[in-house]
Formats: sequence, structure tokens, C-alpha cells
Amino acid sequence: MNLLSGWVRPLMLGCGLLGAALSAGSIQAAVCEYRVTNEWGSGFTASIRITNNGSSTINGWSVSWNYTDGSRVTSSWNAGLSGANPYSATPVGWNTSIPIGSSVEFGVQGNNGSSRAQVPAVTGAICGGQGSSAPSSVASSSSSSSVVSSTPRSSSSSVSSSVPGTSSSSSSSVLTGAQACNWYGTLTPLCNNTSNGWGYEDGRSCVARTTCSAQPAPYGIVSTSSSTPLSSSSSSRSSVASSSSLSSATSSSASSVSSVPPIDGGCNGYATRYWDCCKPHCGWSANVPSLVSPLQSCSANNTRLSDVSVGSSCDGGGGYMCWDKIPFAVSPTLAYGYAATSSGDVCGRCYQLQFTGSSYNAPGDPGSAALAGKTMIVQATNIGYDVSGGQFDILVPGGGVGAFNACSAQWGVSNAELGAQYGGFLAACKQQLGYNASLSQYKSCVLNRCDSVFGSRGLTQLQQGCTWFAEWFEAADNPSLKYKEVPCPAELTTRSGMNRSILNDIRNTCP
Repeated sequence: MNLLSGWVRPLMLGCGLLGAALSAGSIQAAVCEYRVTNEWGSGFTASIRITNNGSSTINGWSVSWNYTDGSRVTSSWNAGLSGANPYSATPVGWNTSIPIGSSVEFGVQGNNGSSRAQVPAVTGAICGGQGSSAPSSVASSSSSSSVVSSTPRSSSSSVSSSVPGTSSSSSSSVLTGAQACNWYGTLTPLCNNTSNGWGYEDGRSCVARTTCSAQPAPYGIVSTSSSTPLSSSSSSRSSVASSSSLSSATSSSASSVSSVPPIDGGCNGYATRYWDCCKPHCGWSANVPSLVSPLQSCSANNTRLSDVSVGSSCDGGGGYMCWDKIPFAVSPTLAYGYAATSSGDVCGRCYQLQFTGSSYNAPGDPGSAALAGKTMIVQATNIGYDVSGGQFDILVPGGGVGAFNACSAQWGVSNAELGAQYGGFLAACKQQLGYNASLSQYKSCVLNRCDSVFGSRGLTQLQQGCTWFAEWFEAADNPSLKYKEVPCPAELTTRSGMNRSILNDIRNTCP
């Protein structure tokens, strides 16, 4: 499979933001960028970045875009997505405010409507300028699955600021000098203010120097002028710093696929799926280490609750699972999510799951075969007394409610609409189609149920997580995997609020 490199076809235009963010006498100006980060035959991932070039902090934002070629967004992360072309995105809480000179960024994955991923215009309430995009020069080979990157041919990365004396160029304070972190093959910014673990500074993920330096050779802190081949995360681009060597390093590697190194050895396990709508085990302070914040819960209408002592909806209380705990794709071969694991001190720990291509208990499962080689990183948010060692019960809307069910009441659906109690939509589809149907038939059946239960009720975020299961996860039925504990990506800890990196207690043994 040839992947066409991303970060090579930018479309940048100034966009206005929510009128509520404009204070009297001030002018808000933002640069909004839509970039295709990865592209393969039928799908794409893209990143949208909003940079504040105004004279005051932006508090609240909204952007929209429209595909004219039939492209369809199937999942998103770091923003609340609504609509079905045109699409609109709003903050998810932690990225509501954009300080002067800083950026926020969110991503989408979707299905292509034509032979190449479209680059649509991004608009807001008031647009402050516009840029242009030019076709990219991408070399690819039918005999190789590697990504060949090219430098953007169009890089008008700013709009003229309407505030006298201010610069409109985007800059980042998280790339320290001419150094970055080679995080297991991914070029990642170094944090300025985070002393340990992962951080989120200036609207993008970064890694602390101490955490970066703890990796085995050849990874660690590197000079960006080094000739060592590195692949960069989407947060790096050629306009980030003025150093010519830094510009060259980031632009030449920024379009590689986001990935993690394969597991060498590891432990044997398998993945199941569930979504019961209950407040999870890690949502109580008593269940997390003293230096770690508990997982936030939400109300029945998905509003975050500040009271961590609220009871679970499965016990008659008002606490529910927040909908932003859906799984999401980072690239065609890497995804992030949340899971229940076996009991013990697990809250906030993260695990790399590498799928082997077979099912734990469904021999010949076509979805598990199609999932081979893909990787997930999940954060533990719950425990299950019926979850065994090495089992990861991934949070998937439509994955089955299991032993508890607060979803029927929260979503206004019947028990029958939820599919099988254990296994959810896919288990119901297998009962309906038989156990020898094709993968495409299973996927189509699951997607129809995603649309019927979530899409028809406007539960867009849950529909995205359900669609992810059919498309990225290949509707795999209890796939076998190798796993190991790893540091948590910032994209997971910022959503969950649980960050135990200060404990420095990653375990490297199998249970």
C-alpha cells in the first residue's frame, strides 16, 4: 500500500472566530491551516491548526469546512465535530483558549471522494485573510510501502496582522533551539516548561528532556541538523523556527506516517470491546495514586462534572462516561483509545497493543486478519472483575454494554438496538449474517447500526467512535495481540486528565 505523504499540500487562510471572543476595541486575527497529513487509496488524515496572531487571547473558537468531491469524515480528535458536510469544529475544553502567538490543532480521518484527498477552505465567523495552495510533488513507488516526502511548494504561513507592530508569522516555543526529541523514530518538540513525561505547550504535544533522554540508543535528544533519518510528528513544519537547519530537518521529514517501533518480545494478550456508559473505576480519587488526578465524568448530556464523588449512572447516580473517550486514528496504522484492564494499580497507565492477525477466540476471523500489523496505544480508565490478565476491553460505542447498562437511558434507545450484550453491534451482525460472511458484509452491517443508533439521534461523537471500529479496527472480533506498558501520549492524558508520568513507574514484566 502506497501512502502519499502529507504536510505537503497546505491551504492557509485567516479566519475569524466566534464573535463572543472579540472584546471591544480589539481585533482578533487567526491563521487557519488545513493540511493533508497522510493519504492512501481510499482514505486520508488531515490536521487543522489555528494560530492566534491577534492582540489578545482568543477565548472560544469555531471553524468550518466543506468537501465538494464526496469526501467524508469518519473520526476526529482534539475537537468537537458536528455536521455532515459542511463540518464544524469547536473546542473540547482544554483547548478553548488560544494565547497570543500560540496555536491549537485538531485532526480528522476520512474517506476520499476522489483519487486524491481534497484540501478544502477553512472558514470562521470573520475571515481575516487568505492564502493559497499548490499541488505537491510526491514521489511514490508501487513496489514499496515507504513514504517519500516532499517540501511544501506553497508555504504562505501567515496573513497580514491588522494589529500594528505585530508579526503574523507562526512560531513555536516548544522546539528548543536546534534540538528535538527523536521519540522512537518520531521527531517531537522538546518541552520548555514540562520537567517530566509529556506536555502540551503552545497548542501542541511535547516531551520533557528527562523523558526523552531516558530512551535507549539511537533515540533521544538530537540536533535537527543531524543526518540521522527521523520521521516527524505533524507538529513540526518548516516555519517553526528561523534556523535554516531546523527548517530543512522538519520539512523533509514532517510527512512521514505517525508510528511507533514494533514490540520486541512483549506479553501475549487480546482485545475485547465495550461501552456501558457507567462512570469508570478511575473516576474516583480513592482509585488513583495520590499524585494523579482522577478521570473526569460527565452528566447525561455529556457535560463535564467537577464533582469527582458523584455516583455512577449504573448505580443510580449522575456520573457517565464522557464521549471524548472514543478511540481515534492517528494514522492508517496507529490509533489511540481507552480501555478497561484487570484489577490492580492500573489507572492512568498506557499500553502499546500490536495486533498479530489472528483472533483470540474466533478462528478465521477476517477482521483480525485485516488488523495485522496495526498498533494502538490505550490508557487504562477502568477495571473489570470479569477482565482477565492480558485482556484489554477497549471503549467502543456499540461494542456491547456487558454486565452493566446505563446507555439505554442516556441515549434513549432500546436494549435490542444496542446489539448483543457482549459484543454489541458486531456480535449481532454475526448472528444476523452467519459466521462465514465476508469482511465487507460485517463492516457494512456495523456501519448501518452506527448510523441507526447514533447518526439518527445526532450523537456525532459516538458515531465517530463506532465508525472507527468498522473502518480502522477492521471490525476485528477479539483480536490477539502483543503488548507492553509505555509512556502515555499527551493526546490521551489531555483528554482523560490522568497523567502518572511523575510517578515514573512503568512496569516491564508480564503478569
